[in-house]
Amino acid sequence: MLDLVYDDPRGWLRHYMKKHTVPGRAPFGTGFIYVLAITGAVSYVKIGATAGPRARFEALRSEAHRVGSTVTRAWLSPAHPDYQTSESRVLDACRALSPSSTPRSEYFPELDFVSARREAVKAVLGVRDQPQVSVTTLAAGVHEPVPSAVQRRLAPSVYDIHRRRQLYFAQGSRRSRFRQRNAGPPERSSTDPFRKTIEELVQPRAAVIDLSSHRQMHTAARLVH
Repeated sequence: MLDLVYDDPRGWLRHYMKKHTVPGRAPFGTGFIYVLAITGAVSYVKIGATAGPRARFEALRSEAHRVGSTVTRAWLSPAHPDYQTSESRVLDACRALSPSSTPRSEYFPELDFVSARREAVKAVLGVRDQPQVSVTTLAAGVHEPVPSAVQRRLAPSVYDIHRRRQLYFAQGSRRSRFRQRNAGPPERSSTDPFRKTIEELVQPRAAVIDLSSHRQMHTAARLVH
């Protein structure tokens, strides 16, 4: 990729061709993307694509000279097959940064050369800016960030991990935690006046067997037989 800063309007093209080997014609099926900065009475940035960069630069130099300006900076991409697609991408990107002279024009009067060159390099390399999307949840909504409590659960900090361990050990040993989880329902107060009636209706108690009398009856039955 070629880049040159030169301020002499009379010898710019000669110096450019001498410093960089600009081909007269691209290989078959390929082309170039170029960015030119024109400074003078009328200043603008010219972006375009061509298969013959040498003749195209000569034509643009003459065009700038007629309005009292000169080409002061230039950038030329390597030859690549999809140069027309790259041209469309860089033009769309530059129009999003600064409006062109007309909606479909390749002349940008308010765009700086560095920004145009950056977009051209990205278009040639096929790099596209990905919009930064914040992590969301269904509960938070599409355009709302994750709540802080959920974020601490998903990615706890060192302090959160330390506090979680403190709370875990503060609950006691493993046996005490097991007893707390499996503890039965709390006993009702003995002062409840309806406790006995409700227990008899819901779950009547079984008769209590007197073991001594039961043993005597069993012994007497054996003696009779």
